[in-house]
Amino acid sequence: MIDVRTISAVLALCTVLLDGCASTTTFDTATSITLPRVGTMIKLNQELAARGGVRIFLQNGYQKRFSEVAKLEPYCQFYVNRSSDELNQPLAIEPDTFIVQRVYRRKESVSTEALQVASEGESDMDHGSSQRTMSTFMELISDNQPAVTRLICSRWADPNSIYHVSIDEIVQSLGDVAEFIPPSGDS
Repeated sequence: MIDVRTISAVLALCTVLLDGCASTTTFDTATSITLPRVGTMIKLNQELAARGGVRIFLQNGYQKRFSEVAKLEPYCQFYVNRSSDELNQPLAIEPDTFIVQRVYRRKESVSTEALQVASEGESDMDHGSSQRTMSTFMELISDNQPAVTRLICSRWADPNSIYHVSIDEIVQSLGDVAEFIPPSGDS
């Protein structure tokens, strides 16, 4: 027969072990494994403006044109839903607080165009190099600016890479332009 004191001791040990597991759970913002949480706030501290289009890019706390972005380093872009008639009009995002409603990741392979290369009278086909874009998509909502729908943070990498941008890299990309405020309970 099982002794009541033994059962009590086993239950007490299980409680201690479970409490220990719960207290060591951390939210690691430096690793590319940790996703931003739903409920995170993105507080835009200044107006962002562009000549037209649907995207405004940020890298290392500075607004940049896509051609100026160092693609192998982390960068973010605010995406604005616009009609085709609006694409050539100036684009502006006012200071506001956006709430992250959904988070997902995407890997996309990009290949350079194949080039015809002549070599010693023979033609060879150079199939170009391949890159992978590692992106974290945060779908945003704001009552004041419903057309601002996403914050997408990415980096280009070699085709074998498995590393997405970390939360720390997202914060670095946004700089002082926007604050990344996780839901309470995350540190």
